[in-house]
Formats: sequence, C-alpha cells, structure tokens
Amino acid sequence: MSEKTVETHTAETMPAKLDASIWPERSLEILSPLEVQQLMAAHDTPVYQTFRRCALAVLNTGSEIDDPREILRMYHDFDIQVDQQSRGVKLVMKNAPASAFVDGQIIKGIKHHLFSVLRDIIYVEALLPNNPLIQAKQERQNTDLVFRLLRNANVLQAGNMQKLVVCWGGHSIGRAEYEYTKDVGYSMGLRGCSVITGCGPGAMKGPM
Repeated sequence: MSEKTVETHTAETMPAKLDASIWPERSLEILSPLEVQQLMAAHDTPVYQTFRRCALAVLNTGSEIDDPREILRMYHDFDIQVDQQSRGVKLVMKNAPASAFVDGQIIKGIKHHLFSVLRDIIYVEALLPNNPLIQAKQERQNTDLVFRLLRNANVLQAGNMQKLVVCWGGHSIGRAEYEYTKDVGYSMGLRGCSVITGCGPGAMKGPM
C-alpha cells in the first residue's frame, strides 16, 4: 500500500522532514466504528503525548542522535494523528524525520513498529479504560496483563514453538565484549531465533 508524502521546506540547520499518510497491516486493518472513535478520542488525552514521543523515537531509528531531548527539539513540530477510514484507521504524520523514508516510501520495518506503538499504547489504553489489571500491583495480575498484550500483538500462537531470545545489557561496553555479542547474535540467527532487544547501543545493538 503506497504512502503519500510531501517534503517540507526547512532551514539548512534543521533536519529534512516529510508529511505522510500510512495504512496498517494485520491486526488494525479492520476495526469497528466504536473502536475507531475510541482511538481518535485518545488524541486529546495525556496518553497521546506518550504515543507521539514513542512514534518519533521509532521514526528516528538509525539516527546517530540518541538524546531524546535533542530529538524532541529538532522535531518539535512533529505531529501524528489517527484518521478514520471506511473500515479502519490510518496514521497522518506531519514533519516526520525524512530518514524514515526511501524514495518517498516509509521503511517497512519502521511502519510495522509505528503500528505496534499504536496498538500497544493507544489501542489498549482506549479499549481497556480503568481496567483493574492495569491498576493492579500484584504479580499475578501483572503477568496476566502482559499475557493479554502479547496475545493481542499475535506474538503467542497456539501450536507454534516460539524461538524468542531477549538480549539485554549495558550501553557502555568494550570492543571485545561488543564483538562477542555480535558472535552470539549471529549464532542465534543461524538457529532461526528471533532476537528481542531494547534497541540501544552496546550489548543490545551487537546481536542485531
């Protein structure tokens, strides 16, 4: 599905930016009118600011700048909205980082992560208002909530053995340690494992 992009005119000292509309795939393709209304209403709530910041972080993937304050300053005019379609939603972005696009098309992996952010932050918040699981402090309820989120994300599939490996660690490691994490990640890839990291530098970047 094609993206509609329009390049904005910015000062030489500012990063290149694009306007774009993108459509989801998979879990958010078909929504009821009530679900769409709930998602659109979230734009006026505090959770929207969390969604905006996370979306900007996703769009900034691959940038050499990892200071969130600097990114927010550079893209202070970035805006992302949920827009209603005939049977679902699309994301309308203004002044998005141009680095997230190639020849006017959003990078597929970034697009996937954007809708994952929408699903996990706004979708769950909108459809589970005041849910006791969200407010729960007990380990059992928290575990159940995580399970529900994973099920909604279609991560858990009956009859399918998951090869998920979580690589978590420090941002500041030596070259020898970093090279070792790359070797570990390569070995896991050869065995068909899916690697999950926090996407930071160091021990999390190496396996990827």
